[in-house]
Amino acid sequence: MTGDRRDRIGQVIGQRFRLDALIGKGAMAQVYRALDLRTSAYVAIKILRVAIDHDPAARQRFAREAEVQERIRHHNVAALLGTGVTEHDEPFLAVELLHGKTLRDVIKAATPVEPRRAASYAWQALQGLGAVHAAGVVHRDLKPANIMLEPSPGPVDRVVLIDFGFAAVEGSAKLTQAGTVVGSLTYMAPERLRGEPIDQRSDLYAMGVILYELLVGKPPFVGEDDLDLVDKHLGEPPPPLGDGFPTQLDDLLHIALAKQPDERYPDAPAMAAALEDAARRLG
Repeated sequence: MTGDRRDRIGQVIGQRFRLDALIGKGAMAQVYRALDLRTSAYVAIKILRVAIDHDPAARQRFAREAEVQERIRHHNVAALLGTGVTEHDEPFLAVELLHGKTLRDVIKAATPVEPRRAASYAWQALQGLGAVHAAGVVHRDLKPANIMLEPSPGPVDRVVLIDFGFAAVEGSAKLTQAGTVVGSLTYMAPERLRGEPIDQRSDLYAMGVILYELLVGKPPFVGEDDLDLVDKHLGEPPPPLGDGFPTQLDDLLHIALAKQPDERYPDAPAMAAALEDAARRLG
């Protein structure tokens, strides 16, 4: 069958999830709101698109996303609720239904973000990232579009990490060919651009870029083209935040955006602790 099926509404897949509405479409998958007939709660169902569901690499990457999210149970990471295949043998994931917006949407609407709020967003993301890394996973594609803000009864929205399609699991086979780089160049750590091995500190570099962008309204490194951007990641220090910010925040970003992984924070909890300390000095 060519093209994606359009008659899914009302279908029950996995003998459990009744599809209610199409809520998103991407290059890899379609996303539906669905009623979980076991719990009477609404969930999100992500179904591999027909156009690529016979692509072994795409199916493997989809399976990797399920493998990664099964390992992690944390307030700041989107919860996986089930997996399976449709009657047409298309892989699907059932995940927590999120109602908020992405951090990218927030940045576009109001830049820069108020510093205390920006620090809270980054601190929460680091809590989720700590759980991801503790499970032996490197996200590899951290960027504002992959960080959701869920409405919360508290003063600041709940931050939720999403989209683990490019994540790397320790001890698992690589999904990309040698020389292939996945992820967004704006948030990519220097060691990845140099073709060196990566670990959790590569995700911390991406978090440094995201925090800088939240505070200033633009990323620390902006190039005229991709090669110029790569050169800046490899060789330039981040510009100072400017007046009105405590020196502790500049120091934090200098460490998070160090060119060598050994010069960065060793893990997400260490970076979160430094951010918490710096945030106390915000006016």
